[in-house]
Amino acid sequence: MLTLLPASAREIILGEPETLSLKNQDALIEYINKVQSSWTAGKNFPDDTPESYLRRLASFRVPEDDLPRLPVWEESEDEGGVTYPRGDPPAEFDARTKWSKCASISHIYDQGNCGSCWAVSTASVITDRICITTDGAFQGTISAWNIASCCTDEVKCGAGCEGGLPAKAFQHYVKNGLVTGGEFGTNQGCMPYEAKHCSHRMGKDGKFPDCHSYNETVVPKCVTACPNKGYKIAFAKDKHFGKRAYNVKAADLKKELSTYGPVVMAFEVFEDFYLYKTGIYHHTTGKSVGWHAVRIVGYGNGYWLATNSWNPEWGDHGTFKIKSFVDECSCESKYGFDTAEPK
Repeated sequence: MLTLLPASAREIILGEPETLSLKNQDALIEYINKVQSSWTAGKNFPDDTPESYLRRLASFRVPEDDLPRLPVWEESEDEGGVTYPRGDPPAEFDARTKWSKCASISHIYDQGNCGSCWAVSTASVITDRICITTDGAFQGTISAWNIASCCTDEVKCGAGCEGGLPAKAFQHYVKNGLVTGGEFGTNQGCMPYEAKHCSHRMGKDGKFPDCHSYNETVVPKCVTACPNKGYKIAFAKDKHFGKRAYNVKAADLKKELSTYGPVVMAFEVFEDFYLYKTGIYHHTTGKSVGWHAVRIVGYGNGYWLATNSWNPEWGDHGTFKIKSFVDECSCESKYGFDTAEPK
């Protein structure tokens, strides 16, 4: 189980051992809500959730030091650069509102018991941007399972349900293309997601079956024909390609989001993040668990607005806010923000 409390937090739990598992998460929730008021902690997971499962949910793979990142596009009128509207971006922005024709932006994904946050966040951003550039004509879903299955070089891209790199997934989209595919059980698109949905928090009372019943590992396999036999478009003809993949600096992110749409953000996950419910998150207590990739869809006064991939039962209906322009959890300086322009 996760070790959750530093010494300062343990002071409020007399008689408890030095480590706190999720079986005692009520004490941690009380501590977090006592020492700060920026965000509210609460239960998202059953008390007996194993650490191995929680770690799998945060599956961004920290790349090797010498692994090249995506190019940062400077604002430029020259070919190969990006251009933004003149003037300041709006003070607050929500892509779900601006591009209301694109239902995908509001959709909260569920990666299930698969370390595929890197693939799900990338596929969701690509889906949103294709819809945006087509003014809502595209209402499909780019397949996260296609990324998890076929972008598989562990050094250069990913390892299926064992984590991966969004930047390399975007490059895979540009070079090799991606087919469509809805979530598990939808039978939508060429290659639907194959890891089952499950309830991380509510158990038998939740919308989805208890996650404990789906604790097996799914191994994605790269194929060149649509697994969905009822889909009428051939695999090769179903592919969508990107024009170019690029990285966005934090200083340009407001303009990027409000002009072109969502991006992927990677950030370091600490144990208290699993208990987020509402408010503007910042690391309050607990050790580092790993790194996680999510989709950024907007911003406001002092925060980036993100959608997670742990289904709508987690957090604020599947979304969370994280402090902006303070490099919270290394979200701004370490890897920046990745995205791609559709072809």
